[in-house]
Amino acid sequence: MNLHIKAGETVAVVGPSGGGKTTLVKLLLRLYDPLSGCILIDNHNIQSVKLTSLRRHVGLVSQDITLFSGTVAENIGYRDLLAKINMEMVEDAARTANADEFIRNLPDGYKTNIGPRGSSLSGGQKQRLAIARALYQNSSILILDEATSALDGRSELLVRQAVQRLMENHTVLVIAHRLETILMAKRVFRLDAGKLEEVTRSSHLGGQHMAWGSSFDCHGKQ
Repeated sequence: MNLHIKAGETVAVVGPSGGGKTTLVKLLLRLYDPLSGCILIDNHNIQSVKLTSLRRHVGLVSQDITLFSGTVAENIGYRDLLAKINMEMVEDAARTANADEFIRNLPDGYKTNIGPRGSSLSGGQKQRLAIARALYQNSSILILDEATSALDGRSELLVRQAVQRLMENHTVLVIAHRLETILMAKRVFRLDAGKLEEVTRSSHLGGQHMAWGSSFDCHGKQ
């Protein structure tokens, strides 16, 4: 398949389980390497880019949040954990991610230890921390993999607002099932059994009508 994503563009990929969406994400993060063909970012083959650099420029927010036993600040500022975390940037990222209010209500605020895998937090709180971490990392390319799923109504609204802020001034690949999330994208593709089709949305996308079109080269902004 061939997909070209312009710098600053938001593209959504939808499709059934097992269709290849997660594989696409893992290829872009170089958890897998393609057996043929290549993935280019600004005309650079990602296999020729150092992994540390690639993963510095490609951020991931997924449904399965990875948090660590440590403080809120350490989880948001994880990029600088071995150096010095910038607390001003941590708090700014948390405010943008709709997380600052609940963090300040924790026993020790940003110094609160959240337990193994963030066990002391709700699902919505974990996702907002993950979004704050992505904001702190300031990657130019973002992958949002079901970032608003499995949440109650209020949590989903807060997370979706945070996601919309996160998407500003970034090149974004959205993996989603929910219509509200899909509507954030400029273009939508359906991926099924390794085949990609562009979805042409009618003016009544909120209804049931969708027509299938064509195409897919991964090209973003570093």
